[in-house]
Amino acid sequence: EEFCGHVAQHLQRHLPGEQQDEVDPLEEYTCLWQEGGFCSPESSADLVRHVYFHCYHTKLKQWGLRALQGQSDLSHCQLDFQSRNIIPEIQENFLCLWEYCERSFDNPEWFYRHVEDHSFCSEYKAAGKENHVVLCGWKDCDCTFKGRCKLREHLRSHTQEKVVACPTCGGMFANNTKFFDHIRRQTALDQQRFQCSHCSKRFATERLLRDHMRNHVNHYKCPLCDMTCPLPSSLRNHIRFRHSEERPFKCDYCDYSCKNLIDLRKHLDTHSKEPAYRCEFEACSFTARSLCSIKLHYRKVHEGDSEPRYKCHVCDKCFTRGNNLTVHLRKKHQFKWPSGHPRFRYKEHEDGYMRLQLVRYESVELTEQLL
Repeated sequence: EEFCGHVAQHLQRHLPGEQQDEVDPLEEYTCLWQEGGFCSPESSADLVRHVYFHCYHTKLKQWGLRALQGQSDLSHCQLDFQSRNIIPEIQENFLCLWEYCERSFDNPEWFYRHVEDHSFCSEYKAAGKENHVVLCGWKDCDCTFKGRCKLREHLRSHTQEKVVACPTCGGMFANNTKFFDHIRRQTALDQQRFQCSHCSKRFATERLLRDHMRNHVNHYKCPLCDMTCPLPSSLRNHIRFRHSEERPFKCDYCDYSCKNLIDLRKHLDTHSKEPAYRCEFEACSFTARSLCSIKLHYRKVHEGDSEPRYKCHVCDKCFTRGNNLTVHLRKKHQFKWPSGHPRFRYKEHEDGYMRLQLVRYESVELTEQLL
């Protein structure tokens, strides 16, 4: 609270009073936090909310530093420190959706503590003759828990609260375990002793390997086709891209619309006056305003400069691109897509070549459902 109060004094001096006229809005609402990179032409409320998140982020980084100091076996993060003060874009105030509440906050710390207070006040309800559970009062949530501690942890899934941040790169995490995993994933390759038998990736601990291998097992089947996915999020993405015509992301400069933010950002590059992409090959001065154009340039001009990495498992013919191998497999060997899947998947083998993945792992429950 003392730190937030100190920053609030900076804000009062920075934001112009009502008596000041004809102030450039870009200058008026620019964040002066070191390496923060934020500017809002909309309103002073956006800036206040943004700066308060800087306060909270700074606190999380301090907790991250203390947590690392207690782990003698961990080194420091090796990522770029220049991003350590970059925080997520916050479009609107933090709104509590607990039943009959709907209070709004511009300070994330106050919002998270307010929601935590709801968990302390939540009453136990009977569940059977002897058991009692505490209910989550968040809008459209009917989860129950044996104790208030578990309810507090659950509420973070609604508020997206993070409890620790990396002091080097600024990344935020839901718990210390995920933060420490962030560091361990940067371990030197010769110290990553645990290898995935399916894709050959290496990991510093056995637990990280187990977490990774879950991504190879499909647990969820699409209700609209035979596609199976390892995670609910990947199934949602599949349905959005394969079965939905909705295009919620729209360009402000033309009629273009798309299904995700990444595609919209790629498209916005085409409206840039300056080329966003430059050819990385020496002695080539080619530039382009879109990722699609630079990739097309690589294929047409430099593809012969690359070593072929994709190999047909049937006839051993090699290709520089996976797409070319896909065309070869379909036309030359009459291969078809796996049922419900939109493409082939390739796996790296011990000789360094990528070959067609012939095995698909599915959970016992899903296999029984399919049979």
